[in-house]
Amino acid sequence: MKNQLRRIAAGGILLILIPFLGLSQSLGELGRREQERRKQVDASGVGVIVHRGSGPVRAEPEVSTGLRSAAMPPPAAPLPAVKGLAPAFTLEDREGRRISLAHFRGRPVLIDFWASWCGPCRKSMPAIEQLYRKYRGSGLQVVGINIEGRSPATLHYLTTGGYTFPVLFDSGNWDAPVARSYRVSSIPRTFLIDGDGNILFAGHPASLSESVLEAALR
Repeated sequence: MKNQLRRIAAGGILLILIPFLGLSQSLGELGRREQERRKQVDASGVGVIVHRGSGPVRAEPEVSTGLRSAAMPPPAAPLPAVKGLAPAFTLEDREGRRISLAHFRGRPVLIDFWASWCGPCRKSMPAIEQLYRKYRGSGLQVVGINIEGRSPATLHYLTTGGYTFPVLFDSGNWDAPVARSYRVSSIPRTFLIDGDGNILFAGHPASLSESVLEAALR
């Protein structure tokens, strides 16, 4: 009788422990997955949210520049798209000279907002350089606007990348004054402006067709 009671008691304790053992294993599995995720992030660079759309976009790791991406969340809320006349601005270039949008009056201007911590920007900038080299002889002015500010790191990135188009420096990242005047809430962000200062295109540089560029040049 005593042995039978002991077996019943042991079985009851086991029934009580089974759910907790299952929970422990589940938590252990979750912990293991989280450690693996962190290892992948540490190995590839910090994940950067650079665009507001259907979901966050993870910045791709870059290996050629020697710079490690810094985490920079997007602005708190998307800003409405700017339309009509392009907002005026005056910023310094790589040599510290002050350049205004008005300096390019009379010819089309392609403005590209970017940052060195932005993986998608690093992917799109070679295409911007190609457009500059292809169309500058036809009258297109390409201007890159860096939103993080002029620094040895950004200058090093431009030099090692072989970028020759003019670059101006805003500062403050998502709070950069010129970026905010253009309602920039994602980067890379490109604007095509005609010779009269009207915005013809605003969006991701990959969405800008060369036919639109050529029409603006005509």
